[in-house]
Amino acid sequence: MHKKIFLFALLALLPFANAYIDPGTGSAIAGGIGPIIGGIIAVIAGFIAVKIINPTKKLISGLWSRIKPFLASNKFAVLAILVLLLAAGLFAVVGGMDFFGKKNAEIPGNAVSDTKVLLIGIDAFDPNVIEQLWKEGKLQNFKRLSEQGSFSKLAVTIPPETPVSWSAAATGMNPGSYGIFDFINRDPKTYLPKLNLASEKQGVLGTTYTSGRRGIPFWSTTSNAGILTSVIRWPVTFPAEKVSGRMLSGLGVVDVKGLLSSYSFYTTENEQNSGEGAVKPINVEFNDGVASTYISGPRKMENGKLVDVTIPMKIYLDGKNAELEFNGEKHIVEQGKWSELFKSKFKEGFAEVDGIFSVYLISTNPFKMYFTTIQIDPSNPNLDISYPKEFAQELADEIGLFYTLGMPEETKGVTENRLPPEALLLQINEIEKQRTKMFWTEFNRFDKGILAFGFDAGDRLQHIFFTKGKIPKEIEDYYVEKDKLLGELLNKIDSKTKLIIFSDHGFSTFERAVSVNTWLLNNGYLALKEPLDENETGALFEKVDWQKTKAYSLGFSSIYINLKGREGQGIVEPSEKKALIEELIKKLKEWKDPSNGKPVMKELYKGNEIYSGEFIHEAPDILAGTNEGYRLGWENAVGGFTKEEVFNNESEWKGVDI
Repeated sequence: MHKKIFLFALLALLPFANAYIDPGTGSAIAGGIGPIIGGIIAVIAGFIAVKIINPTKKLISGLWSRIKPFLASNKFAVLAILVLLLAAGLFAVVGGMDFFGKKNAEIPGNAVSDTKVLLIGIDAFDPNVIEQLWKEGKLQNFKRLSEQGSFSKLAVTIPPETPVSWSAAATGMNPGSYGIFDFINRDPKTYLPKLNLASEKQGVLGTTYTSGRRGIPFWSTTSNAGILTSVIRWPVTFPAEKVSGRMLSGLGVVDVKGLLSSYSFYTTENEQNSGEGAVKPINVEFNDGVASTYISGPRKMENGKLVDVTIPMKIYLDGKNAELEFNGEKHIVEQGKWSELFKSKFKEGFAEVDGIFSVYLISTNPFKMYFTTIQIDPSNPNLDISYPKEFAQELADEIGLFYTLGMPEETKGVTENRLPPEALLLQINEIEKQRTKMFWTEFNRFDKGILAFGFDAGDRLQHIFFTKGKIPKEIEDYYVEKDKLLGELLNKIDSKTKLIIFSDHGFSTFERAVSVNTWLLNNGYLALKEPLDENETGALFEKVDWQKTKAYSLGFSSIYINLKGREGQGIVEPSEKKALIEELIKKLKEWKDPSNGKPVMKELYKGNEIYSGEFIHEAPDILAGTNEGYRLGWENAVGGFTKEEVFNNESEWKGVDI
């Protein structure tokens, strides 16, 4: 599983510049350029002051007669002014010394020259698929790129999951240095799972968020070095960070509820939840072709519970179409098509939150209508989804409203059998159109520095449509579309630009689901207080007896020892940890799929051996790398159980990262 590779393509359109800027050398560059810039600013400020204050005796005399009384009565202000002047002078002197001294002489004069770096990440762009389509003559621009520059297959991170991989690319570090080891982490004191994208904190001033990624990303290094840097839709960048250019946050951006996905489904059928944890449908009833219902928006605290703020909505049926009325406006929705992005406004007291969403009318008889997750309105965002804050609004003014959610593709609606796969395909195509507009908007004003841009809808596409053997048309079309984009880019790019295109991981099929927790239970390493009911998964370790549990699993690759002193109810002594890890690895390697006798696990890694850095104490004790075709199941990811240890994947989620 973890030995697969991803694409790295480099186009060298001119000889290398005298200096190469990367996260490793960036701190040295920042150290040299910072004082120079400070000195220059101080000198310029002094120059402007001299020009403005013409030092004639008459002017000086007039100024002094006005300033003298102020200085006599404001001694503290005088001291502050003197300190500021002294600091500015020292800054200028130090900057000048560095500029002419040995330190900066070691950095070529054109280290920050007119050379530009264009970095494009295409999530899940599988090199095997690329090579197969090359052979069929369908990706001629990528072929051209590989011939003009280079094409390499590189090892992926362990595990090869989007937040782990993109964070490695951003920081140039291993997960132990930026603290993301899986899509899902846990609070060791409570054992409860938490997503590794962004952390939420409630305070007196409302909800605030911090990025799940620690470590120093390249855009901080280059921005601090005075290199213009823009980062668009890079995963794990929410909330948006201060850069020397522009940033639009990617994977990790929440919706207006503070969630990563919360679609709505309206129906006249008496439908129950589509599985444990699925979104509850909103039942509607039509009288004379009109139904009164609501749109569910942000959450508020009421009597100690979180409840949704809603706005009323009326639905009018018109043959195969529907008309929606809310916020004093009416909108037509056509059956079998996605609507445009609608704006919604939610008011709670003095607070007001703007959202956007799109609607897919599945049928009118029976009535079935799907609302996307209501997302932050880029034209009036209530959270920091961009830097500067006004950048999102400026972009919306230029290209129109666009999806802002970290993962806006409605895969959850498909896996919960609410949205047909063909509707998801239409939505992905629309998202890619929006991203392409974003790309060209940023490219057209990219005249220096670094532009890093992420395309990630192809990952969601392949999760739903990936199959073994022949490449499905839906996936082939996506790769071909990216080839057309590259062709247009190669025709427009100038000789000063270095182009790097990369992917974070490859793809394979998800045929058999695996429950490590069930295996641990059956092998005596985990215990329950009482048996689970027939249809109960016991998510969030609800019935786990921690006083009798030695190990547990969470996420899509992580296994933890229930260690005393680290876990809230740990029982394993630190002196016993190493032997227990060895024992578990030995037995997990022997685990066979009862249906075919194949080994379930391909590789098992010890976290403290493969990772290093200040956050290694948060790493899983064991990383489980399943064989191709296998993946840890959804129940296991959230601390749950299944009847069988290994079973067929019946979900519409058919592909996995490798």
